[in-house]
Parts: sequence; C-alpha cells; structure tokens
Amino acid sequence: MKKIEIPYHVYQYEVFIKRLKPGPLRDDLTSLYKRAMAGFRGEQSLDFPLSYLPNDDFFIFHDLRLFDGLHHFQIDFLVLCSRFALILEVKNIIGKLTFDTEFNQLIRELDDTTDVYDDPILQAEYLKTQLGEWLERHYGISIPIVDRVVIASSAQLQVTDLKSDKIKKIVRRAKLKAELLQLNQQFAKDYLSPETMKKIADQLLANHHPRVIKKFTTRLKPDDLIKGVQCPNCGTLSMIRKTRTWYCHSCDRTSKNAHIEALYDYLHIYGPKITNKKCREFLKFNAESTVKKLLHSFSERYEGGTKSRSYFLSKRLLKTR
Repeated sequence: MKKIEIPYHVYQYEVFIKRLKPGPLRDDLTSLYKRAMAGFRGEQSLDFPLSYLPNDDFFIFHDLRLFDGLHHFQIDFLVLCSRFALILEVKNIIGKLTFDTEFNQLIRELDDTTDVYDDPILQAEYLKTQLGEWLERHYGISIPIVDRVVIASSAQLQVTDLKSDKIKKIVRRAKLKAELLQLNQQFAKDYLSPETMKKIADQLLANHHPRVIKKFTTRLKPDDLIKGVQCPNCGTLSMIRKTRTWYCHSCDRTSKNAHIEALYDYLHIYGPKITNKKCREFLKFNAESTVKKLLHSFSERYEGGTKSRSYFLSKRLLKTR
C-alpha cells in the first residue's frame, strides 16, 4: 500500500547538501543524512522477508507517519490484515548492541566508543499504544497489535536480562520470515471485514504526514545556497539556457530537461509555493515568459493575479517528466 522508498525528509537532506556551501550547517546535515540513509537501507532490506506474506491478505505500509491529536508518530513498517496488525521498528546499527531492559536503553560499542540510544523495544510499545488509540478514535475498532524490533545489521547482540519477556520482541532480519509466518498462524479470528480493512488502509494513506525539515531553513542566509541548474553529466551548478536547451561550460554537454531537477530541489528546500521571480533567481535565468511556461507545466495550481501570481509545484508532475 505504501512502497519502500526514501522518505521525503531524506531527499531534503540530499538537496541541502548538494546546494549548501561548505560550512558547519552542511556538515551537520551530512551527518544526519548518512544516519538516515543507513536506517533506510536497513528498512529496504526487509522487502524480501515481507514479500512472503500473501498480497491479498496483507497491506504493508513503509514509513507511515500519523497524528494522534497531540503529536506525530512514525512507524517504520505497519503490516495490516483482518486478524491483527504488526508494527516493525527497524534498527540498522553496527557494533556490539546491549539491550538494557532495566534502564530502557540500547548501548552500542564500536571502535572503543560507547553510544547510548533510546530503547527500541520501548519505542515499539509506545507505537503500539498510539496506533491502537488512533484506530479506536477513528473507527471505534479494537484489533490485536503486535510489535517487534528488527535488527537489520549483523551486529553482535546481548541482553542484560534473558528472562525478560521484552527480549522475545527482538528479531534478526534473517528470522523475520519465520516470525511472520508464525504470527500469521497464531491469530485466527477475523476482526475486520475486507471492506473495513480497505477503508482503513485508504485512511492511513490519506492521513500520512511526511516528515518535513523546517528548522534548518531558519539558519539559511541568502548567500548560503548555490543557485542555478545542475549539469546531469558533471554535476556543476552553472548551466545556461541556449535556444530551449541547457548548456554546461564545464563539460560542454547539453540537456533539455535539467531545469526539472532544479525545480525539484527548490520544492524540497522552500516548499511548493514559488513565484516567477523566485524561480528566475533560483534557475539563474531571466526569461520571464519561458519561466511562466515552465511553472504552468509543473504546478498543480496557482493563485493571485498576473503580477502577483504564486504557483504550487507538483512533485507528481516533476517526477513524470
């Protein structure tokens, strides 16, 4: 239902890193980007074991972010069927991992360095509660919800209390297929009709709120970002427009559609709202009539009069060109 793809905010990291001049802000974002991509690759690796679930019986959602009335909560994977729902909290951390169930923390030891993380078991339990309340509030239904912590890396694992029931929630990726099949056999009673299940699935998608990075834009100064159209061949941000074609002085290559990537970058940095003037400044191209045509082609709507018009860039239209 919601395919495995790089989350919106990670695309934002990519764009910022590409267009920011060297400095502390770029370094901070690069660190966050590497961590986020490691997490995504761990989630991506679950595609194979999840593929063993029957398509007709299970709805699978990747990176689902919902609002509970006070806060947003994000689920790495939600697996929904008529008999139960399964939350998968995925961790792709290397090193030696110690699950401390007494103090609710995860300790990672790597290269003589010790890092302490929030307890992913506790995180999954919170998500289970939040999802249950969300379903109850929106649909008045109660369905068994199971939570598991999936270790996607080959990390060495140890626990502080082998007798704790919480430890049973930790599953290595290699064992996830067997865990899924076991859960499928464990729950026999139907709680949802096919119609209700489809309705809930549609509403989950409709209520998904992608995470958007806003705090970094407040730190931006006008000259922090490198503007212009990037050459798809050499990566230089200095293409110029010549007779309906973008030309790169660095490698002497041309492109008819290089502006699409630039508009996609603008969308991820500033959001969808854009004016002709801002577009010309970002593309470093001054032909107002040509930019007007571009904005009409890639916008889902516009508002305002001719001289004060704002366009709203469409991610879908940019992707399909």
